[in-house]
Amino acid sequence: MGSKLSEEMIMEIILRSSLKTLDAMRCTSNDLDKLTYDSYFLDHYKKINNIVLGCLLQNTIRGCINIQEFVASRDSNTLNLKFLPDNAKVLACSEQGIMVFQSPNPRFHMKDLYHICKPATQQVLPLPNPKTKYITEKVAIVVRSMNPLHYKIVRLSEPKCRVLTTKDKMEYSTRRFEIFDSNEWVWKPLPDLVMLPFGVSITDPQPITTRGSIYMLLTNSDILRVDAYSATWKILTPPAPTLECDQDGTSKQLVKYSGKLGFAFKPPNGCWEIWVLNIDQSWEKVYVFNVNQDIGNKRIKAGLYDADTRAMADSGTIVSYMFKEGEIDSSQIFSFRSDFEPADLCGRQKLMAGLEILSF
Repeated sequence: MGSKLSEEMIMEIILRSSLKTLDAMRCTSNDLDKLTYDSYFLDHYKKINNIVLGCLLQNTIRGCINIQEFVASRDSNTLNLKFLPDNAKVLACSEQGIMVFQSPNPRFHMKDLYHICKPATQQVLPLPNPKTKYITEKVAIVVRSMNPLHYKIVRLSEPKCRVLTTKDKMEYSTRRFEIFDSNEWVWKPLPDLVMLPFGVSITDPQPITTRGSIYMLLTNSDILRVDAYSATWKILTPPAPTLECDQDGTSKQLVKYSGKLGFAFKPPNGCWEIWVLNIDQSWEKVYVFNVNQDIGNKRIKAGLYDADTRAMADSGTIVSYMFKEGEIDSSQIFSFRSDFEPADLCGRQKLMAGLEILSF
């Protein structure tokens, strides 16, 4: 006679699963997906498993010195970043603990070298350089699998021709995208330039990466989405109700909420509210801060999978980075989550090119 597992047994199994298994479970069931983003679950998961969870802060002083500091969540292991070379600049981090950074070339100081690494295990591997003659604007990484490791790095840069005039005399601001595929070990540009309305640019915060796509908020409130899998781009419109009351004093930004793309919106005389993008591309309002939670016009600088950094939402996934030690002000903030299992950074390239893991 068959029997079903009790909820307690299911919880115990999930709590003791690896990060890789946890992410796979989230894809199998909406109920499991919701459960594993609950603050109670996350709090216990950290205590049971050997993981590191928190955020990486990066400041640039006088335009050339990059200072990194890791702020660990309560009950989480910390991260030692002293292995990074001098003046290393973090470009992107993934949810699987893989990081992209650049550092000065010791032979040619005017050029930078790109690297992929797993900070928790201090593994580093050099990457081919993209077309660095184009000014880098944004970088993001999407990890498709951990065993074997397969990832794609997306780089947004400014092309030589920043303004394009079409045959009907319409002007567009252009951007250039390159995608690095670890299985091919080469940078490839998107076939077409990204064309934005003239005068529209990308806002400062880090791109939001979820479900294989990278999202960036534009200055006209639209959202630029780049699909790393299909190497295509698309412009999305924000939630309609947020457009209806868009006026001076309105704040908006992209966040990650329970693993989904979130649109954080604050009207001039209201509190922050969170909308999420569903699979069918519809927007759903999922949370409204109350007066005690609201942080005024300050940015919700990132989304984490944690409730210990003074969460701004019951699920614990939206944080304002106002820690017990005081508010942290940093030019760049990367949410970070990782285990301490060594990663095969070379993957199939080990056989193709004889690459070796570096040790700084």
